[in-house]
Amino acid sequence: MVAASMGSFLSAKAVANDDITWGVNSAPPFHIYDGEYKDAGVCDALVSAFQQELPQTTHNIRKMPSKRITMIMKRSKNLCFPCVIKNSSYNDTFLYSDTTHKYAPHGVITNQDTAQYITAKYGYPVRFEELAKDTDLRFGQPDERRYGKLQPFIDDYLLNSSNFSFISGQKSHVSVLAMILNDRIDYTVDYEMIKTYYQRTHDDGAKLSFIPIAEYDGQVIEGAVGCTRNEWGKRTIETLNSAISSVQSNSEFQRALDRWLGPNRPR
Repeated sequence: MVAASMGSFLSAKAVANDDITWGVNSAPPFHIYDGEYKDAGVCDALVSAFQQELPQTTHNIRKMPSKRITMIMKRSKNLCFPCVIKNSSYNDTFLYSDTTHKYAPHGVITNQDTAQYITAKYGYPVRFEELAKDTDLRFGQPDERRYGKLQPFIDDYLLNSSNFSFISGQKSHVSVLAMILNDRIDYTVDYEMIKTYYQRTHDDGAKLSFIPIAEYDGQVIEGAVGCTRNEWGKRTIETLNSAISSVQSNSEFQRALDRWLGPNRPR
């Protein structure tokens, strides 16, 4: 059963102990709220697959900003966040499900001319630590984005410098690509599927380029569901894990993965 709501978050007492409450945010192509691909994001399909594979469970869907999702979970309110990076240090208070899917790591997204400059100077895949030291290039970091092993380079060489911009607001990870094409910044770091989404929804998207990062060579990102670290979360993770094998073979979920990650995605 599904109970979707745009309203305020329900307290733990407002739902049954065995219900699953999903916190989702507008972050295409993870969750897509509107347009041609409405409800066809990777995480939209993941939640839908769990609903299909766990029909005996009531699924409550709450739409809210990602910062509010993490704040609620850190306050021990009952909530699950789909499509998080498994065992991420950034969300070390979450309980994590087994791996739901895999995808390639972050890369550099820039325009075609700047891509030629970057690869000529810093290689392909690009040596990101060296790139971060380039004071002639302007870097944009979207709100809520953290970059694992790359973050220290950003903090050491870019943060608090004149060529660093912090991009806030809804869909900031998409807005930053428009800023690149409008020559307001030179590059950002994100998943290739963000570029794919932009190219499919904007006429100027073909001007963007994606460059793999040398520091991530050979690595694969494992996606999972993160739930609140409490007794409800422990039970919910067990329930989700019991369905993951079926979720992974769910045709709708597989189509979404192929659409946004491509047929050559990590398996």
